Amino acid sequence: MISPECGHAYSALRWEGPNLMGRAFGFEVKHILEVLDELSKSGRLKLKGTIDRPLTYHDPCQISRRGGVYEQPRALLHQIAPQFREMNDTGTMNWCCGGGGGVGANERAEPLRMVSFKRKKAQIEETGVKTVVTACANCRVIIEEALEHYHMDIEMLGLTELVAEHLEESPS
Repeated sequence: MISPECGHAYSALRWEGPNLMGRAFGFEVKHILEVLDELSKSGRLKLKGTIDRPLTYHDPCQISRRGGVYEQPRALLHQIAPQFREMNDTGTMNWCCGGGGGVGANERAEPLRMVSFKRKKAQIEETGVKTVVTACANCRVIIEEALEHYHMDIEMLGLTELVAEHLEESPS
């Protein structure tokens, strides 16, 4: 089963489901970035063109820190973003966007989210980029709201859609 760009779906499918059932699934669960990276490395997924601007990657808590999917997004980004810039404290040590643990779904937590986003804001500003990429729809929404709150002129992109925009079409 392939999990989409949703950190909570990934952890629910990968660990919580089997834990609740008391047994392993009869199938493997992978995040979409794991699958795209495998397809790329095997030559079955070919990317073309590059992004001619600096960008950075936000590691989603559930996917990267808890799930261990932090090399795959970078491998994909390096193919299409030669000006990729790492944030400080990346991968398993990356800072949360502020919406972790479902806090993003709690409207009363918005003031707390905005305060906690200040650390992520500093990380982004340190890179000097105007584009942030992530692989979690929840992170994307939380970051977009915070960017608007802090009047930051930063574009948010999903890595899967970015990869899709750079797919090389196979000859028919």
